[in-house]
Amino acid sequence: MILKYLYKTTFVTLIAFLTFSCAQEATPGGGKKDVTPPTVVESIPPNGSPGFTGNKFELKFSEFVVLDKINEQLLISPTVKEKPDFHLKGKKLIVKFKEALKPNTTYSVYFGDAIIDLTEGNPLHSFSYIFSTGDHVDSLSLSGKVLNAFDLQPAEKAMVMLYRHGNDTIPFDSLPLRVPPYYLSKTDKSGNFQFNGLANDDYMVFALKDLNSNYFYDQPSEEIAFIDSLVHPVFIAPPKVDTIIRQDTTEIELDMIATHVSDSIKVDTLEAKDKNNKPLLMFMFQQEDTKQRVMEAKLIGLNTIRFIFSIPAGDVSINAVNYPQRTLWHLSRWSNDKDTLWWYLNESALTVDTLNLLMMKNNDTVEQVFIPTKLREKTIRVARKKKNREVAKKKRNLLTFVTNMKRGIKPVSMLYLGFSQPITNIITDSVLFVAGDDSVYSPQFIPVDSLHLKYMFPVKLTEDTKYRLFLPDSCFIDWNGYFNKQKNIVFSTKALKAYGTLTVNLSPEQQDNYLFQFLNAQEEVIKQYHFTGDTTVLLSYLDPGNYLLKIINDKNNNRRWDAGNYLKKTEPESVTYYGKLVNVRANWELEETWKFNPFNHKTSPQKKKK
Repeated sequence: MILKYLYKTTFVTLIAFLTFSCAQEATPGGGKKDVTPPTVVESIPPNGSPGFTGNKFELKFSEFVVLDKINEQLLISPTVKEKPDFHLKGKKLIVKFKEALKPNTTYSVYFGDAIIDLTEGNPLHSFSYIFSTGDHVDSLSLSGKVLNAFDLQPAEKAMVMLYRHGNDTIPFDSLPLRVPPYYLSKTDKSGNFQFNGLANDDYMVFALKDLNSNYFYDQPSEEIAFIDSLVHPVFIAPPKVDTIIRQDTTEIELDMIATHVSDSIKVDTLEAKDKNNKPLLMFMFQQEDTKQRVMEAKLIGLNTIRFIFSIPAGDVSINAVNYPQRTLWHLSRWSNDKDTLWWYLNESALTVDTLNLLMMKNNDTVEQVFIPTKLREKTIRVARKKKNREVAKKKRNLLTFVTNMKRGIKPVSMLYLGFSQPITNIITDSVLFVAGDDSVYSPQFIPVDSLHLKYMFPVKLTEDTKYRLFLPDSCFIDWNGYFNKQKNIVFSTKALKAYGTLTVNLSPEQQDNYLFQFLNAQEEVIKQYHFTGDTTVLLSYLDPGNYLLKIINDKNNNRRWDAGNYLKKTEPESVTYYGKLVNVRANWELEETWKFNPFNHKTSPQKKKK
């Protein structure tokens, strides 16, 4: 009886196990990955509906979804004070507003790529839900692109803001500084932006890299872009690109954009911008700070203080409050554009550990700073074998220098030594210079500047030659008595056939002040030339590689690129790039002819790595 029961129990268990195993779902091996994004199968009220009276709407999807970085990607226009609540229930997303909506207003809720499917994370790209609290839905649109003004690279994640015309209480130009925008958009990775559901009105356009996320231009380090005239959105119905289908089968075109000039704006200003209904093009820049600020004031090395100012500071005086001015206790050197100042301290004349410095401009205090005059003592660990322990030993301070003497130096280069402190004594008796098989003792060093910080070494280099400069200990002595460490500098030149030559024929469409910049692949300036009309530039001794050519329309003729000024309605100086990379080859002569218009804004032929 017991045996029969065990057989029966075992048989039932086996059948149950096999049945359960057959019912298990398994992911088929080798199948294609799901790349299909979720779709909206129903929205309540329907997308694009007028007469919205509640405080929420619902979206039902084709599959389960989650929200990814919704607070970063969500944009609601017109703007609301509080972001709505989001609630996921099954395949449904419920969006509930926390505040009363404006009457007779069309709202656009832009989700970006925040709605993704649960399994693979495929985003529903750039989805918007549009509704109106009035009896009709505004269907005008506006689009454009924002580029960085200096290098024409896309300005990603810039806030683009619209302000409605007709404000009577605040000056129109002051709106981005004092009033939240009425409509809001954000640029994508290509710098593109788009507004949908706009009312039939004139708008001011302003773009901002909003560092403190308050939708105001209130930080000097925030980048901006603007259109200097009002714009008007336009509804166009060309071949369909993207549509929203309402229940009454009325189609609302959202993506085909055009603009036209407001009647209140002079036509000649905007004809070039809106010709053929092209999208807006905006150039982002950081406005030059007009307020004098001390960006840095500190001891950067032995007996060296550096001051960095926000703008040229040649008219700023610096006085030591706690030290008399009677003795020569420091020497000064300004940068070429007067925004950086170096002080070289004299240890024997300076007896305080901390300087109390008061900076003044036109009898107004710029800043007061306290700077130590001594570096923290550095120690090195020295092992004593006999006592089998380590002891601290003070590190000896030495005079340091930099030089351009290195392997592969160009034969046309002038050799130099640049010192960290003013030099007062040179002992060249034991200095040795070797060029190939020739040796020269006690070579000549010529000071370049009045402080004797830089010395030229007048030697004419020849191609394909090895050189050696031997500097013995203490041959250069600074005004504090510090001296150099023994140094053996080995360098060489390459054969002339290792270099290439480039001739560039420049031909602007109209005469003006221009800067031609010859750039390496990292867009570092190698050479710069100023010209006004047709000109030819010869570039010799070029290392093989790819190079960029760039033009700056130097409107104010100050030999540098200048940013714009919003309140003065000054645009940043225009730039344009040559349409291709210039490949320089060894032992090769290359010629390029460039006919250009700086307002064509041709972008760099190479994309920057991020």
